[in-house]
Amino acid sequence: YEISLGLVGSEMCIRDSRYWFDKAAKQGYAVAQYALGKLYLSDDASVHDSELGIQWLEHAAYNGNHYASYRLGKEYLKGESVRRDTRKAMDHICTSAQAGNLHAQYLLGKLLLQGKVVERDKEEGIQWLTRAAEHGHNYAQCLLKRQSASTAPEVFLAVTRLLHHMANIFQNNSLPQSGTGLTHICLL
Repeated sequence: YEISLGLVGSEMCIRDSRYWFDKAAKQGYAVAQYALGKLYLSDDASVHDSELGIQWLEHAAYNGNHYASYRLGKEYLKGESVRRDTRKAMDHICTSAQAGNLHAQYLLGKLLLQGKVVERDKEEGIQWLTRAAEHGHNYAQCLLKRQSASTAPEVFLAVTRLLHHMANIFQNNSLPQSGTGLTHICLL
């Protein structure tokens, strides 16, 4: 694991990461299962395998990794790497939020406020956003501040998505490109 992290972005990093994560994942290490799932779901064509990625994330979530639960929830919501399944998505997001994942808490609160994916529940949505905000989630803090303003939450969320998308564009065009998509995996 540590050996493979030193070669971020290289072909050897990908090969070594997959080898070591696979060995550890098969021994039941949830963090390695999560990392292997993310690796298989990456945009790198040499390792991309959506089915294996979802399988390893499922193993990691089953073994208590709340990051894997959060990622699975997002995958089931998007429906790109796996068939869209709102019930499974919400189960995974709720599990992760209850385990203390502030990103899952924010997402759950946002989904409950929007009422598009699940039935709208403003009170519970604000509770989850408050939990995330108390742990430093900036978007949750902003969204809570906007709740008292006259702007509808949907407008604020749309602007937030736009700004997040623009930030990704600037980041993707300003940083050296490794071409592997492994930056996040290698920085666990």
